[in-house]
Amino acid sequence: MTFVRGVPPGRSETGGDRGVRVGRAGRIGWRCAAAAAATAWALLSGAPAQAQPEDAELVYCLSPAQAQPLRDAAVALGADRAKVTDLAAWRRSDTEAFDKACTALFEAQKSPPKDALDNLLPFLTGLFGAVATYVATAWQARVTAGRADRDALVQAATAFHTAAREYLGAYAGTRDDKDLNTAHAALSARLLRVVSDHPRWPAARRAHTAITSGALSPQALEADSRGAGDPRLARLGELEVDCARVGGGLATPGRWHRSLRRDPDRPAQVEGTGTGDRGGSGGGSGGGGRA
Repeated sequence: MTFVRGVPPGRSETGGDRGVRVGRAGRIGWRCAAAAAATAWALLSGAPAQAQPEDAELVYCLSPAQAQPLRDAAVALGADRAKVTDLAAWRRSDTEAFDKACTALFEAQKSPPKDALDNLLPFLTGLFGAVATYVATAWQARVTAGRADRDALVQAATAFHTAAREYLGAYAGTRDDKDLNTAHAALSARLLRVVSDHPRWPAARRAHTAITSGALSPQALEADSRGAGDPRLARLGELEVDCARVGGGLATPGRWHRSLRRDPDRPAQVEGTGTGDRGGSGGGSGGGGRA
C-alpha cells in the first residue's frame, strides 16, 4: 500500500489536498525569491555608485574655470553667444547643444592615447644611453691601451738603439752583450705582438725581421764594426723611425692607417754585414792573394 505524506492511512488524496500543497509550495518559493531580491538590493544599495563618463564631463564643464572655455566651444559649434551667457539657462533650454559642446570641450582637454612607440620610448632611451656609455668607455679604454703600447714600443726601440750603438762602438774584446740582449728581447716581444695584431702593417713586420734575422739580429751585430760608415748604424735609425710610425698607429685605433698598410717595401737587412759575408770576402781576398 502506498501512503501519501500528510494523508491518513485509508484515505486517498483529493484534488483539494493537492491544491493546498501546491499553494503552500508556491508561497514558499515567492518568499525565497523576495528574500534573495532584498539581499541583492541591500548589497547594491550599500556599494558606492560609480560615476559615468557623462557625470565626469558635466562636472568638468560646470566648473568655474571652464565656464568661458565652454562658451567659446559652444560658439565654435554654432551656438548663439547671447544664449550661452547664462550656462544654466542655456542647458535647460537646449540640452542637446549643451551636451555637444561639453563633450567636445571634455574630449579636447584629454591627452591623446599613447601608442606602442610612446610606451617603448623610455626603454629605448635607457637602452641607447647604456649602449652609448658602454661604447664610450670601451673606446676610451682602447685608446688608453694603445697609447700605453706606443710608449712601451718607443721606449723599447730607444733602449735597443742605445744598446746596439754602444755594442758596435766597443772593441771586440771588451764588448758586453748583456744590455743588448735584454733590449733585444724586449723590443722583439713588442714587435711580435704588433705583427700578430696588425699583420697588414709592413713597417712592423720589417722592423721585427730586421732584429731577428736581418741586419740588426744578434748574429749580425757580432761582426766587427766598420766605423762611421757601418750600414748597421743607418739601419738602427730606420728601425727607430719604423717603431715611431708603428707606435703612432697603435695610439690612434680605429683609423685606416693607409701609410702603414701601403708602406713601400724596403730590404729587411743590409747586405755585407753578416759574418758569412765577411768571411766570404776574406776568403775571396785570400784566394786572390794566393793566386
